Amino acid sequence: MADLLEKETFERLLKSNIEYKQAYFKGMFNETCPSFDDIFEEYYAAGQRLKEFVTDTSKILDDAFVADEKVLFEGAQGVMLDIDHGTYPFVTSSNPIAGNVTVGTGVGPTFVSKVIGVCKAYTSRVGDGPFPTELFDEDGHHIREVGREYGTTTGRPRRVGWFDSVVLRHSRRVSGITDLSINSIDVLTGLDTVKICTAYELDGKEITEYPANLDQLKRCKPIFEELPGWTEDVTNVRTLEELPENARKYLERISELCNVQISIFSVGPDREQTNLLKELW
Repeated sequence: MADLLEKETFERLLKSNIEYKQAYFKGMFNETCPSFDDIFEEYYAAGQRLKEFVTDTSKILDDAFVADEKVLFEGAQGVMLDIDHGTYPFVTSSNPIAGNVTVGTGVGPTFVSKVIGVCKAYTSRVGDGPFPTELFDEDGHHIREVGREYGTTTGRPRRVGWFDSVVLRHSRRVSGITDLSINSIDVLTGLDTVKICTAYELDGKEITEYPANLDQLKRCKPIFEELPGWTEDVTNVRTLEELPENARKYLERISELCNVQISIFSVGPDREQTNLLKELW
């Protein structure tokens, strides 16, 4: 952003970049690279409008930490889309794991005191990639319809499946998750049986950790633990004690399998349907 603020700097860098990209546009797309005049005035004007908002934000954050203020960072996408620790090559181009917070914001890792992992009470995936617990039956249809698991832009149905504790254990480890927020518990209401994947079977052997080898992952079969479902409406529940016994046992089993405490749970999409079980901030 700072390169847009000084006219001479922006002019010099833009000319250099256009010169470099001309061969790329011609060779890859058989197109003409946008000209200097096509870009300069518009982007320089945008830089001037944004000028008062451009600063060294790591200094602002550091001042907040020194003053003992509370700072909350929010990540995007998911651990399994991480370019280094996800299901490569079915990943994004960056590192959504918690550790990248310090890289992206410019604060030191010692300032991060809690890492709250967020997941659904089931598993979903957009696009291609391995998905051992994927469902293609009526239970999958129920989860997709009740959970409205359709792309917001494309309207395409998302892939859904049972909760995978192997994936969550991997996520907990590589992101250092200290607390868990489980969402969409209400979506599972009405299912006779709910399942949790506790391990995988790989070539006849049981494994409890996520394979780094994609070919091995393709051969993995989920090992499920079945629990009784619940029919009671949970959308107005505000405490764990108010949950149906079977729903509560489902959450307790997830916490036990993944070795992480559940500190938040939600029973619907509205803000008031998200419940804190402990003081987190």
